Amino acid sequence: MCGIYGEVARSPIDQARARSATDRLRHRGPDASGAWAGDGVFLGMRRLSIIDLAGGQQPIWNEDESCCIVFNGELYNFIDLRRELQGHGHVFRSRSDTEVVLHAYEEWGTDCLRRFNGMFAIAIWDGPRRRLFLARDRIGEKPLYYYRDGRRLVFASEIKAILAHPKVPRELNPRGLVNFLAFGHAVAPETIYRDIHKLLPGHYLVVRDGDVRIVEYWDVGQDGQAPSGENPSEEEHEAHIRSLLDDSVRLRMTADVPVGAFLSGGVDSSAIVALMTRHAAGSVKTFSLGFPGGGAYDELADARMVAQHFGTEHHALRVEHADLVHTLRTLVYHYDEPFGDPAGFPVYMLSRFARDHVKVVLAGDGGDELFGGYRRYAVDRFAPLYQRLPATLTGTVIPALVERFPRLRRTKRSLQTLPIPDPARRYPSWLMLFSPAMEAELLEGGRYDAVAGYDPAEHYSQYYHRMNGQTASDHLNRLMYVDVKTWLADAYMEKVDKATMACGLEARLPLLDHRLVERAFQIPGRYKIRGRSMKRIFKRAVRDLVPASVLRKPKHGFSVPLDPWFRGELKRFSFEVLLDERTRRRGYFNAAFVERLWREHVDGRQIWDAHLWQLLNFELWHRIYLDGESV
Repeated sequence: MCGIYGEVARSPIDQARARSATDRLRHRGPDASGAWAGDGVFLGMRRLSIIDLAGGQQPIWNEDESCCIVFNGELYNFIDLRRELQGHGHVFRSRSDTEVVLHAYEEWGTDCLRRFNGMFAIAIWDGPRRRLFLARDRIGEKPLYYYRDGRRLVFASEIKAILAHPKVPRELNPRGLVNFLAFGHAVAPETIYRDIHKLLPGHYLVVRDGDVRIVEYWDVGQDGQAPSGENPSEEEHEAHIRSLLDDSVRLRMTADVPVGAFLSGGVDSSAIVALMTRHAAGSVKTFSLGFPGGGAYDELADARMVAQHFGTEHHALRVEHADLVHTLRTLVYHYDEPFGDPAGFPVYMLSRFARDHVKVVLAGDGGDELFGGYRRYAVDRFAPLYQRLPATLTGTVIPALVERFPRLRRTKRSLQTLPIPDPARRYPSWLMLFSPAMEAELLEGGRYDAVAGYDPAEHYSQYYHRMNGQTASDHLNRLMYVDVKTWLADAYMEKVDKATMACGLEARLPLLDHRLVERAFQIPGRYKIRGRSMKRIFKRAVRDLVPASVLRKPKHGFSVPLDPWFRGELKRFSFEVLLDERTRRRGYFNAAFVERLWREHVDGRQIWDAHLWQLLNFELWHRIYLDGESV
């Protein structure tokens, strides 16, 4: 696991400056650094040593030193690929998975990517062809950003390293701002910065003689199809899920350092820990976190019960008195872009806690997107029925009734979304925070005019219509496909990667093994959600692994007490930042509208905590990355 940085340019590269940019990624790789420079090319890395601690130093060369690689991630099937490559005559100097990636590229070219099981961002300088090859894993677990103009291409694992280049402008991308307000994160390939882009998952990029070519090498529905005419039963699908998950966990426990697991007490993390205990040589270390107040903010009791059931070495962190402001500033720095998912806060704190004990953790992300774990999937099925109700009910009576109860946020969202007839347009509305109407009121005239006609939801709608494969006609699977291509990659993978790597901790996600993803999209939606039963087929596949109480536990994510924070510990700070004269002078937002949101929330008249968190993150990001304020 590493942080990588590099440049290709038409002019000589300042090596000292490029090495300094690489060191901006030291938190991702605190164990070692390495670099190589040639004629108009530079490759640098910071290493977090996980595999082959002594011999895996990067950059790594092939036998005749014609190709060079820096690599961020893990190749889980590297041992099998190494044997195959040795059979083709390749000679290895180390035991590292990075060297296997390089030789696989030598042997199979860009088709090597189809053979990899892993999470990765790859950079290879191919000397004989004088080309740079960049690639990102199928699901997008590892990030890879790039900037290019007519004279250079600069890439890195994190944007902060790219911004260290003096020729890279620090300018706001207006469409990036609209994307952030709508969804709380960047919508790849765009970022919040003008001219800095993110390579999409399942894509590679080739630079040769100044020309840039981007190719998609994988998508759900292209690979892993069941044989033509085969129609597996529900029980057969369950058996495949169980077998693939077991093998995925086994592969992701490969390391030369201690491996633990995040444990919430939910079905995903519990199933992973159950399988880890079967493959581990000793006791498995597990880690959980909770906030004061109980309820949705504290899953420590559930996690403790599961840990006791499996006999893990359990570590629990109760966040009684967090330095919210300092931690928030730190997170804003590490995310590089404004990031609206408050769950990044507990993931970071839990990662910092776990890093005192292990270097690698397994986590349960991805199960909801594959097997139907979100309530919106179930509710969306009722859209046609809701649209047939009398207009007086849907347009007046029901909304007026719900408006009397500010805390019924999910119900309000449903009433705003269910009336939309086109399912491809309806689904992004489930995910939007600032609706188009709210954005129009929030953005000042000039800022709004700059993005007139731009629709951030169109990106999501295109994916809804794009899905192919066996279950392409299945509405539920289409919704989950949209999530895998957008929400999962842009929000959740970003959250996990940046929060864990900020602490020098590697997170591995067994549920996102591409074989399991491909299998999940061969399963009809009726097996995933039936009545009020969510993730039905996954729960059946692991029902003998976990306690029955885990299977019955209601779904809720990594909940953060934003609502009480903005009425308490963040009340004064948020007012001083959001309505500061410096903030007002920027001219992005209508200050009167922002103040209304703030006052309605702190007075308890409405719940705007997520909106305030988003605006607070944007302003702190602006101060750090555009104003140059220190963290």
